[in-house]
Amino acid sequence: MTKRYIIAVTVPALLLGACVTTRPTSAQVESCRAMESNMGLQTPHDHREMKGQGRNPMNLSHDQCLRILRNAE
Repeated sequence: MTKRYIIAVTVPALLLGACVTTRPTSAQVESCRAMESNMGLQTPHDHREMKGQGRNPMNLSHDQCLRILRNAE
């Protein structure tokens, strides 16, 4: 029982660790910079998360771009 618990905890942690170490490509960085510069009142946004309706693709892509830009600098 204990061995299965250790494996169940260790494997996901190792897989997530591998995802974090992948460096963004220059195309991803440029795409995120373009998105950041174009954000404004004229850009359509989906605010379902703020209304308690859960995460959506827009929120996920914004989070990913924030991580990419933070690591690119």
